[in-house]
Amino acid sequence: MAQRGVRAPEDEGGFTIIEIVVALALVAVVSVGFMASVSLGFRTIAVARQRTTASELASGRLEHLRNIPYEYVALSTAPVHDADDEHPDYWVSADGTSYDVTGTGMWETLIVDTINGDVLQVEDPIQVGSTVMEIYQYATWVDDPAIAGIQDYRRVTVVVVYKAPAANGVNKIVRSASLFTDGTVTIGGSTTTTVGGATTTTTAPAATTTTAPAATTTTTVPGPCSGDVTAPAGSFTIGTSGASEDGFTATANVTLVPSFTDLCTPIVANFSNDGVTYGADVVYDPTSPQVSWSLAGGSGLKTVYALVRDGVGNQVALTPQSITLDATAPSVPATVTRTASCAGSTRTVTISWSASTDAEGNLRGYRVYRSTDGSTWPELTPPVAVPYKIDSHAKTLNSVRYYVVAYDKAGNVSAAAPDPVISLAKNQCS
Repeated sequence: MAQRGVRAPEDEGGFTIIEIVVALALVAVVSVGFMASVSLGFRTIAVARQRTTASELASGRLEHLRNIPYEYVALSTAPVHDADDEHPDYWVSADGTSYDVTGTGMWETLIVDTINGDVLQVEDPIQVGSTVMEIYQYATWVDDPAIAGIQDYRRVTVVVVYKAPAANGVNKIVRSASLFTDGTVTIGGSTTTTVGGATTTTTAPAATTTTAPAATTTTTVPGPCSGDVTAPAGSFTIGTSGASEDGFTATANVTLVPSFTDLCTPIVANFSNDGVTYGADVVYDPTSPQVSWSLAGGSGLKTVYALVRDGVGNQVALTPQSITLDATAPSVPATVTRTASCAGSTRTVTISWSASTDAEGNLRGYRVYRSTDGSTWPELTPPVAVPYKIDSHAKTLNSVRYYVVAYDKAGNVSAAAPDPVISLAKNQCS
């Protein structure tokens, strides 16, 4: 019987080392490209979110300013031209009287009222997540060719500068503007331009008027609100900030804190400084109820009024709340003197001064500060209501310095006195 032919074995050598190295290199190249693409995508999303946050902040400031009376739509301090072309104040004229509202040569006269102006030119940096923002505001006159005169409307331009970590710390600028009128004139929405870096966007805020809202609002009645004839219940308070005592504030910009209840939502409030002209609708959010508000300009007792309604228009006037606005610091303590005496290793020093005055009658007392190194100045607590302070310490201290300030109930603080400060040498006992 004939034998079958023997089949030759197949090649089982596998991949060579060179083939493996080439394959791994290809995988690495693809992976690096993929990760770079993912990283760029996340960065683009982050920058977009930061730009959106800045835009919302600018719009929020304009909404807040719509609540103040027309005559107070003015800067409380005059801006100064900045030579840095990336700074918002670069668009202020060299003499400080005009502002380029678009950055393209559209100059308008600035409105500055250091007594009644309720528009802050610069607000302190604001931290939103990992993004640091600064707010610059400008109030200008608008000349409408269709109306006689040159001061026809007021325009407020809000510029938000944000430093975006996702964009390698590059500063971005969002510019938003809105027109204000003194009556019932309706003006088309102005253009909002976002500039800075390579990014440019455009939005259009609603036109602004200062008319009072209607007493009631008709809305579609949801099922749970059927038959509801009861207005919301609740109240609101005026918050203080910084060193102000309850019932006092050193700035016209305050925070209202409402607390409302009603099953028929949304609950909407309107606030007013005179009980006649009310601001824009504020939808109540119990998770974040704070509302930014500007009091009427000028020192003295200020009252805020409020109307609140539910989803079917049931409305009630709330009990008004009051707070004293005092933006003036007390006078500087005068004729500051000291006496010193030693007993053993201890030196006792009495600091005396002439009593300060306060134009609003809200003087609270005095704070005395001491330094033993010339750089740090801790307060000698507690503060005092009388014009003197007694302090004891080791007489062997190399150098002891003192100064005193007056402060009022609103947290305003006078300049320090004396100048130069009081100084005692080591072992000085007289």
